[in-house]
Amino acid sequence: MKSFEKSAPLLFFSLYLVLGLLIYGDYGMSWDEELQRTHGLVSAKYVDEWVNYTEEVYTWQDLPTYEHRFYGVWFSLPAVWLEKALGLESFRAQFRMRHLLVFLIFWSSTLLFYRLLKERFRHWGWALLGVAMLVLSPRIFAHSFYNPKDLPFLSLYILGSYSLFRFWLSPNARSALFHGLAGGMLISMRVTGVILPAVTLFLIGVDLLFNKRGELHWYKKYALGLFIYLPATAFFTVLFWPYLWEHPWQHFLDTFDTMSQYAWGGKVIFRGQLLPGEAIPWYYIPFWMGISIPVVYLLWTACGLVLLFPPAGNNLLHHLRLWDNDEQRKDWGMLGLLLAPLAAIIVKHSIVYDGWRHLFFIYPCLVYLAVYGVYRLWALVADKHAGWRYALIGITALGMVNTAWFMVRYHPHQNVYFNELAPGDQLQQYDLDYWGLSYKQAFEALARIDNRKKIKVACNTFPGELNWRFLQPDIRVRFEVLDKSRVGEADYFISDFRHWAEGFRQYREHRGLFAGEEVYAVRVEGTKVVVVFRVGGG
Repeated sequence: MKSFEKSAPLLFFSLYLVLGLLIYGDYGMSWDEELQRTHGLVSAKYVDEWVNYTEEVYTWQDLPTYEHRFYGVWFSLPAVWLEKALGLESFRAQFRMRHLLVFLIFWSSTLLFYRLLKERFRHWGWALLGVAMLVLSPRIFAHSFYNPKDLPFLSLYILGSYSLFRFWLSPNARSALFHGLAGGMLISMRVTGVILPAVTLFLIGVDLLFNKRGELHWYKKYALGLFIYLPATAFFTVLFWPYLWEHPWQHFLDTFDTMSQYAWGGKVIFRGQLLPGEAIPWYYIPFWMGISIPVVYLLWTACGLVLLFPPAGNNLLHHLRLWDNDEQRKDWGMLGLLLAPLAAIIVKHSIVYDGWRHLFFIYPCLVYLAVYGVYRLWALVADKHAGWRYALIGITALGMVNTAWFMVRYHPHQNVYFNELAPGDQLQQYDLDYWGLSYKQAFEALARIDNRKKIKVACNTFPGELNWRFLQPDIRVRFEVLDKSRVGEADYFISDFRHWAEGFRQYREHRGLFAGEEVYAVRVEGTKVVVVFRVGGG
């Protein structure tokens, strides 16, 4: 058993790494990736001018006047430096490297998530179950190969959660610096990361005021720890975020104000309605999570939430405190890390869009509570008939195998996963491939269908051009991409059903841009994700 305990996790993580290295090139280009690279270039130029290190010409834009200066660059800035160090000149090579980097960061975070779970549940099996749930989550899995914003942030949130437990349970100079480093990295990736120090202070306050750590020596420990932690968080935030190097406090406040009420001018398709950003209902995020996370994970999370309260009720009744040991502290800490961002968005009426990708970072907390739910149920049926345990194993295994089969069957379009609570054709009901990655598959299929040396194509949205530039050179050279306004000159029109207010009726009535013959479509469980239409005599 000891040998298996070491070999099973090693085998799992090794196979997962190999799988990622084999398939990361299957995913197309997403809408914001080129812009994220520009963020990095602008900051790289600023850093270069600040330290006067090289003669490299990164970009003509200056950070103090850059339109998107409020974005954190923890990922995009090092990615530019790595790109330059490797001498990557082509568009395809630059973004393949970024896709690989996103995956490697996420893969590394799963190792840390495994350790976090193992320390809490005291067994490698529970930890591996949690990591498997995290990986076998179709939308998270797909985004872990290309999303340069939300997935590095998710990975850093795992690091921040782990460092929080280290600091909260054992406040000292080392754990304070570690937690400060994690917090600084998180905030410099996205300003939303301020939720981590806020939750940290809240949990410590509750512990000191209402739990057994109200003794004087704990006050001293936390006073010393916070004296180190708070300045360390501020220092590392500024260090990793060049925009804050000048006037850090004012620039931080400007960023926080701008990003908390981001003026997004687009629209979403939600439950069959086309809604502008300011009209998105408060339940948008919970609803999206409810239809795009595997149902068995939601079931066990609900059980975990319910089963958190009996121990807390007993503690309150007999000891006037919520938790009685470090394991219970971690459970409630994870609940805080899950609910605090959700509550902040609902209370502040922040604009969120593109499903729930802006809240992907709380998903490991949800998985933690799902593992907790199964763990507690397993303990509750320990003295029951063996059939109860077999039922737990069967339900969990069936749900995970079904999810894995979906991921294999519809690779690389796991980002368009809907669970059993949203059955049927979702076209015109919800945003589907909102970042346009499937244009890659459309171009590659069209290259096989039409053997001409030059093919003119018009695309519905900007990612069409990005994915054309991302194609292998021998395929890319065969296409000429035209603006949508020139669709009459094209041989084909490709639509990803994004930003298509004019297309609802046209598509249903098979006219306008959608009047031509449908020559290719990517379908995910019957839902069309991207479609190629023939134009005129193409």
